[in-house]
Amino acid sequence: MSIARCTSNHPVIRQIRQACAEPFEAFEACLRQNEAATGNCAGQMRRFLQCAEQVQPASPPATVQAQPLPAS
Repeated sequence: MSIARCTSNHPVIRQIRQACAEPFEAFEACLRQNEAATGNCAGQMRRFLQCAEQVQPASPPATVQAQPLPAS
């Protein structure tokens, strides 16, 4: 459970959950309907993974480096 909580708070995981909500929900629904034959959900899983691979991690904010003050 702690791993699930940690990963669900990771920025990239949040981006994937937002960008790929529809294919993930379809995959999840398929798994619920096919508990005894999860292999039937390969197409839904593939669509979700293809979507997730397209998500680009948000770049961190640029840092500003301090410049030395000129000698007076």
